[in-house]
Amino acid sequence: MALYRAFQQSTDSLRAFGVEVKPTLYSKYYGVEIMTEAFENFLENFRWMGWNLSLAIIPCLLSLILFTKQSPKHLSQNPMWWLGLVTFILFLPNAPYIITDIIHFVDDVRTPEISHNGVIFLIIPQYIIFILLGFQCYVISLIKLVHYLSRLKLIINIPFIEISLNFICAIGVYLGRFNRLNSWHVMTQPRRVLETAISNLENPNFFFGTILFFVVFTSLYYIFKWINLAIAFYWQNRSSQVSA
Repeated sequence: MALYRAFQQSTDSLRAFGVEVKPTLYSKYYGVEIMTEAFENFLENFRWMGWNLSLAIIPCLLSLILFTKQSPKHLSQNPMWWLGLVTFILFLPNAPYIITDIIHFVDDVRTPEISHNGVIFLIIPQYIIFILLGFQCYVISLIKLVHYLSRLKLIINIPFIEISLNFICAIGVYLGRFNRLNSWHVMTQPRRVLETAISNLENPNFFFGTILFFVVFTSLYYIFKWINLAIAFYWQNRSSQVSA
């Protein structure tokens, strides 16, 4: 707000000498300043958004590597494959976790220095793209995993596995959002993770938060899944028509 304060001091000085300052000029400079504040906030968000999105991309990339059509038709004996699977499971909750970052959006909107135009044209599009990309990583990860397990005939009831994974991720997201635990803490601080998990059993907020996350994740997952499958079906049909 430095520009705004400097301009306000200048206008106050001019008024003290009887010089009229037109409101249009004031509005013009003030509008530029508050849009500048919105842009600065937009750039600051990239720091934590980039970090959280990179954590969401990890399980998505691993799913594309571990669960491809070229993957073994039986569970691999390769220890590197199992290491990748463990990493995939540990980092999977980071993808739906991005939805909970909506709390930062509320703080940004409430910032008085940011104008309505700044919120509409910068902040809202930024959060929409960020959340959509993060949750899309989650959907791709689950679709690839479930398809792989189904191809190996390791699962029969696909919805049960999908719902179970959503519930597990809901627990993981609660641990991350409210207990501030990270995926790697399972390896680096296992005692802290265990103690926190046990203490949460006595906390009603844990059950409420987990159920809330579970309902939101599951609902959005199936919406995103149907959209993804519809798009894939469309492109397959179009490709076959072109080749024919």
